[in-house]
Amino acid sequence: MVTVYGLNDKIGNITYYDNNGQSEFGFTKPYSEETAKQIDEEISKIVEREYKRALSLLRKHKKKLSELAEHLLEKEVIFKDDLVSIFGKRPFEKEETVEEKVKTSPTKKAVKSA
Repeated sequence: MVTVYGLNDKIGNITYYDNNGQSEFGFTKPYSEETAKQIDEEISKIVEREYKRALSLLRKHKKKLSELAEHLLEKEVIFKDDLVSIFGKRPFEKEETVEEKVKTSPTKKAVKSA
């Protein structure tokens, strides 16, 4: 995210992606050691933040996750209905498929040019 897409406030909207990858002489990077240090720091912050978020979600849903584990031990294979019975319906709408979007999109007739 940080080096490829530049999605970071501190590093900025700059991509440091090197499509040459690794060469026989080792890994190449199109940036300085100072920038590399900043990138490492920002990546560490992201990893730490998301690790804490994951722990928080696991703690928040511990009871339901235990129920899911018991269900898996009992059945081995579960389906969508099993998940809905444990976690409830999704809190957001189902995303339309391409086919559904095409059906509901307004259409225009082609006009022959003179």
